[in-house]
Amino acid sequence: MFGIQLSGLSVHQKFLDTTSNNIANANTIGFKYSRAEFADIYTNSVFSNSRTAVGLGAVTSTVAQQFKQGSLSGDTGNNLDMAINGNGFFVVNSSETTNNYENLSYTRAGAFELNNAGYIVTPQGDYLQAYDVNDNGKVSNLDLNSTHSILIPHTSGAPKATSVLSIGFNLPANADPLGSAAESAVTKFDHSDSGTYTCSTSQTMHDSLGGTHTLTYYFLKDYVDDNDNTVWRMLTYVDDVPVDLANVSDTDTTDIMQVSSSTSSDDKSQFSVATLTFSSDGNLSTTKPSAFHLKNAQGEFTKPDITRDPAIDKTRTGNLYEAMGGGISNAQQVQLKPSFTQYGSSDFSITTTASDDGYASGQLTNVEVTEDGLIVASYSNGKNKFLGMVAMADFINPQGLKKIGDTQWKASYESGEPIASQANVGTAGTIKDANLEDSNVDLTAQLVNLILAQRGYQANSQALQTQNTVMDAIMNVR
Repeated sequence: MFGIQLSGLSVHQKFLDTTSNNIANANTIGFKYSRAEFADIYTNSVFSNSRTAVGLGAVTSTVAQQFKQGSLSGDTGNNLDMAINGNGFFVVNSSETTNNYENLSYTRAGAFELNNAGYIVTPQGDYLQAYDVNDNGKVSNLDLNSTHSILIPHTSGAPKATSVLSIGFNLPANADPLGSAAESAVTKFDHSDSGTYTCSTSQTMHDSLGGTHTLTYYFLKDYVDDNDNTVWRMLTYVDDVPVDLANVSDTDTTDIMQVSSSTSSDDKSQFSVATLTFSSDGNLSTTKPSAFHLKNAQGEFTKPDITRDPAIDKTRTGNLYEAMGGGISNAQQVQLKPSFTQYGSSDFSITTTASDDGYASGQLTNVEVTEDGLIVASYSNGKNKFLGMVAMADFINPQGLKKIGDTQWKASYESGEPIASQANVGTAGTIKDANLEDSNVDLTAQLVNLILAQRGYQANSQALQTQNTVMDAIMNVR
């Protein structure tokens, strides 16, 4: 007899509870509001008249989650804060190492932090998941079962000894020659006297322990031959100590030249130098040797075999190991890859930025996340390390996701299996670091819903009271 009114009270109580929960989470990061949806109860038998049937009230058909995009908070100052602008979800794991669908859950709340072991986690301790990436930052395996927790190393690991140095030079075409075909300018070279060479520059290199050293190139414009070819000499010093350029093939012969000037700090030294010959159009025509290595301590400089006169050269060996001061690997091989031009004015310039494939051990200085979800750690040695790409998931029916609390969801039969996704690809959306996604609750709309729920509840209460009054009237009929 009172079923219709009681069902009305029940659905409006559900409406009130849903609205209250939305309002309570108006400031919950990544929260998605819900909407109580109702249906009428209608029964009719084959023997009843459907035109006069009233119905049996209302029922809550579902509390549907609404995954409308929330607004972004703006720069929070914390690069581990992340917000998704799109349809995707962050993937988190309750276990640091075990990875399967049962352990995975999904969230839009990107307020991540580091735990005491250095992993990126949620405030509840769940581990943010990432895909493996290759050396160029591209995903190597797009599979949620192959994701991993993200460890932020506070150091860049072991140092790496330099093996290749690259740099580009433009040598001044209008510089005056310092020597002649008969007597090379090298014979009067003094690395402490800029008047004995044309130009110089330096670049940094590293030993096997990560120590830094300075390689200096000295260039001497020697002479111009009868065919208008310009001959240059290049000498190399490491930490102010001469290091010979080594041959790399049987056919190469490296010039060995001796400083004879008693006024030079390099007096009575023998140098293995490179000879660079430029044609009249400014292009490099030949080099001797054809490729460059710094002589190491293990006899690389043997083609051709060079015998030094101990009476002349008593103070140096001309190898890299000795120049670096010892105490490091004596097998370090360093290939030089310089490029040369001789154009235009008398200006000496660097045409290609110096590069060094070695590095020292570095300390963590910064972590950032790109719009593609690539997690990049920067270290004090200037190196960047790709730690992975933030794993994302998408669903055919997000409203079917199962709520588990802490602004997280689990996949369900209704939502369908998670679709492995990555940021900036498809509908998953982009990732904005140092941002958070605010709750998508519209307080104005929810307050209106609160009034509607209250009025509906009051109206059904009044209907129940009216029904009770009618029943009292019937019971009092004499």
